[in-house]
Amino acid sequence: MSRWAKDPDAAADALIGRSLPALSLAGRILIANSSSGLAGMLNARALPFQRWDRRLDGASAQPWPPSGPFDLAILRLAKAKDEQEMGVHAVLSVLAPDARLLLYGGNDEGIRSAASMLAKLCGAVDTVASHGHGRVLAVRRPAAPEALRGELSHWRRLSQLAIAGELRSWVSYPGLFAAGRIDAGSQLLAATLPELPSGARVADFGCGSGVIAAALARRGDLRLDMIDNDSLALIAAKENVPTGQPILAASLKGAHGRWHAILSNPPLHLGTTENHVGLHALIAEAPAHLSRDGILQIVLQRRLAVEGLLGTHLSDVNILADNGRYRVWRARARARA
Repeated sequence: MSRWAKDPDAAADALIGRSLPALSLAGRILIANSSSGLAGMLNARALPFQRWDRRLDGASAQPWPPSGPFDLAILRLAKAKDEQEMGVHAVLSVLAPDARLLLYGGNDEGIRSAASMLAKLCGAVDTVASHGHGRVLAVRRPAAPEALRGELSHWRRLSQLAIAGELRSWVSYPGLFAAGRIDAGSQLLAATLPELPSGARVADFGCGSGVIAAALARRGDLRLDMIDNDSLALIAAKENVPTGQPILAASLKGAHGRWHAILSNPPLHLGTTENHVGLHALIAEAPAHLSRDGILQIVLQRRLAVEGLLGTHLSDVNILADNGRYRVWRARARARA
C-alpha cells in the first residue's frame, strides 16, 4: 500500500515540500485546499501568503477564494472530480494575467487525469515534480479569461429530489456528499425521524446540502440548526432549508449548542481514506450537547460496530431500522444528577 493510500495528507506534504526549493516563490501567494504542513513550510521560508479553505481547517472557511490578483497559487487536488474542476477554475479566476497555478496530488486521487483537464483549459502543462505516486503540475492563467467559470453561481446545480415523499427543487454544488441525490443511508434516517415536542431544538450534524434538515423542516415548529465544516455545503443547505440556521463547525463542541435531538449521517472519510475520528468525537461529545433526555440518532453502514461506543457515553441504545446495508442507531442522554 502506497503512502498516498495510507496517509494522503502526509504524502502530499512530502511531495510539495520536496518541490518547494525548485519553485520560484514570490509576489502574492495563495494556497488553497492545502495539505496540513504547507503553511508551516512557507512560514519557515518567511514567505507571506493568503489561504483559501472551503472546509473549516482552523479558524475560518469560505466558499470562494479571496479576490486577487495573486501572482502564484498552490492548490491541493480535491477528492471529488467535479470539485477538482471547480477548484481549478476558482483559483485561476483570482490570478494575475499569466500567473502560475501549481496543482499537486496523488496518482490515485486523479492528478494524471487532472493534467488533461488543465491542458484543455490552459494549454501547456509542465510536470514540476513526480515522486512517490504523486505529481506537481504547473500551468499559466489562460490568456482568454472568459473560458473560466469564475463565479460561484456558475457552479450552482438544480435538480429534483423527493424529500419525505414530496418532489421538490434541490440546490447542490460540486464536492457535496451525494450531490443532487439522496443516498440510501440518509433515506433510512429520514424515514425514522423522532417524535419531538413543539419548539424542540434539533441539529442536523454534517448536514451537507440539507436532506435530513429538509425532512425535519416539514414539521414547521422545530428550531433547526444545520452544522457542517464545509462553507459551501451550508450555502446549499440554507437555500434548500430557509428555516434552518447554518452553523460552520467541525464538531458539536465547535457548534456551541444544546439540542433535544442530534441527527447525523456522519462523514466517515478524510480525503479518499476511511477515518472514524469524527464519528467517535460526535458520540463522545453528544452527552454535553443534549438536553435532558435528549437523543442522538445516527445512520451508519451495518458493518460498523458502534453499540459499545454508544453505550459508553449514552443510554438506551437501540437499532431503529436496518435495511441490510445501513442501520439507524438511537441513544439517549443519561439523566443528570
